[in-house]
Amino acid sequence: MIRFFFRRPKFPVICDVKGVLVGAETSRKLYEQLNTMELPMGEQIPLIDATAEGWVVDIEHMIVSPLTFKKHWTKKEVIELFNKSKTARQAGVEYPATSLSSKRFDRILGEIVKQIRYADRRSKMDRKPRSAGLPPT
Repeated sequence: MIRFFFRRPKFPVICDVKGVLVGAETSRKLYEQLNTMELPMGEQIPLIDATAEGWVVDIEHMIVSPLTFKKHWTKKEVIELFNKSKTARQAGVEYPATSLSSKRFDRILGEIVKQIRYADRRSKMDRKPRSAGLPPT
């Protein structure tokens, strides 16, 4: 399970594992998703919460901590992170970087988390083995 150092981030969150993004609405979902990935042991990976605060996940100890150099994220930075990620490219999705002033940060982050979850489901469907005897579509 994931533990928290000092306090908890405000969910939903986005975690960047070497260009592959993880989006989670709860700490349990974050743990489940990270647990299915091949993680770089001994490293700290960035995490962004719904308040635009930067966090890190210490992979070796599975601890989420607010002690990081990048303390604040802008709307534009989060959108660029998503649009340039392997997750978005593989799924062929992009978050529009227009009308940012009319959207709150937590709304943008929540919509990006939904895009990440969609991309993840889509990639899992692509990896399912085809039934024998059926031609590829």
